[in-house]
Amino acid sequence: MPIYEYECRGCGRRFEFLKLPSSDAAACPSCAGTDLERLISMFAPSSDGSRQVALADGRKRAGKVQREKSAADAEYVRNHPHD
Repeated sequence: MPIYEYECRGCGRRFEFLKLPSSDAAACPSCAGTDLERLISMFAPSSDGSRQVALADGRKRAGKVQREKSAADAEYVRNHPHD
C-alpha cells in the first residue's frame, strides 16, 4: 500500500496520503480540496552498509561539535580569568 505525497493547489498545504484499496480519493486535510498535485517522493533505502555510513558520519559530526565546544571553552577561560 503506497503512501503518496500531495500538494493542494487551493491552499498550498503538503501532506501524505496512505492509499488503501478501500479508501476514497485523497483530499486536503486543511481545506478539504480535491484539486491536488501528486509530488515525487524520495525513498530511503536501508541496508547495513547505509547504516554504517550514517553512523560514521554522525560520529564525525559529533566529534567536530565537541572539538568546537572545547575550543570555545578554552577561549572563554583565556578571556575571562578567574580570581
